[in-house]
Amino acid sequence: MTDLEESQRVTIERLQKEIEDWKKKYSDQIKTDEEWERYIKKSREEGEEQSKQKVISWTLGLLWALLVIYELRY
Repeated sequence: MTDLEESQRVTIERLQKEIEDWKKKYSDQIKTDEEWERYIKKSREEGEEQSKQKVISWTLGLLWALLVIYELRY
């Protein structure tokens, strides 16, 4: 009986260690996923800002060109 109990105890300890290892890996993965989500969100926000700046630049450039043409005609 003691050999069986010892074997069960060793098995339980091994399983508990595996559980702790899995908890750590899972926790690290969640952290990694959260970091990626923040990175993706920040990248999208930066992309939107750059897009707005590009539209504004093109609009101002076009208005400037039209103003130059207008001034040259009159």
